[in-house]
Amino acid sequence: MNRWMQIAYDEAIKGMSANEGGPFGAVIVKDGEILAKAHNRVLATNDPTAHAEMIAIKEASQVLGTFSRSTSP
Repeated sequence: MNRWMQIAYDEAIKGMSANEGGPFGAVIVKDGEILAKAHNRVLATNDPTAHAEMIAIKEASQVLGTFSRSTSP
């Protein structure tokens, strides 16, 4: 299994084990570095939008200081 997919899988297992949401994990990588990783937190937060992908995108945007994949204006 690809190492990034293994990290996403591990996140999914982590979320399921904690009963925080369904079996979903996500990882966002740029230039070989992890910007964010997350698992579903729909049950934990009672928020139907708390999907792994959305959480990871929000975290990566904070790390980059932008919502765009490009850091130039």
